[in-house]
Amino acid sequence: MRSPCFFYGVLFGLASWVPAVAGEVPAGHGNTAGAPHVLAVGLKAGVGLPQLNSALQTSFHVQIEGLYLAPFWGSRLGVVTTLGYSQPGASGSEQDARLPAGEYSWEMTQRQTTWDLGVLFRLMEWRSDWNVGFSAGHRLLFLSTLTDGQADGEPFGQHDEKATLPGFFLAVQGEYALGPGRMTAEISLAGTMQDLYTTGDVAVLDLGILLGYRFDFEI
Repeated sequence: MRSPCFFYGVLFGLASWVPAVAGEVPAGHGNTAGAPHVLAVGLKAGVGLPQLNSALQTSFHVQIEGLYLAPFWGSRLGVVTTLGYSQPGASGSEQDARLPAGEYSWEMTQRQTTWDLGVLFRLMEWRSDWNVGFSAGHRLLFLSTLTDGQADGEPFGQHDEKATLPGFFLAVQGEYALGPGRMTAEISLAGTMQDLYTTGDVAVLDLGILLGYRFDFEI
């Protein structure tokens, strides 16, 4: 766990450093006049596609997003965090000569709660009607894997394995001012290493496509 702890230390260091730098930048040297502190909160929903390199299938994906933008350079730099949930599943059958029917079938459901924390860069000033942002950071995946199997029509038990796993995320988000907030569209790529009894040692990549709406507040 040394690597995740180091990463969080770097992120919190950046979060502390950005406002400090804002106070040191003299007028006329990148400190856009009137650039505010900005807090934002939003909701996103869409689909997750974990089948890039795993047997998991397409699932819904929802996220609550919060971000802070620092008061310099047009509030282009900041810190972003999200809390999300998805529930991909998988199913299949395997041959086993020890069983009377010679095979068994299985179904698996993963309840995935994710917490992302990263840094954010936006191309345009915060007040622009449209914008494109890029973010990257660390992911914690709180996982519950429920596996159920049967052979010849007879169930042979369930197993629920829980784990907390580190990972990463990369995201590109477009936004457009609409009404009191902003419409957003995002494509993200997240990865985790799952070393579990039920799935074995596998790296899972998840492509997310999300639409949402966000409210921004000057402070």
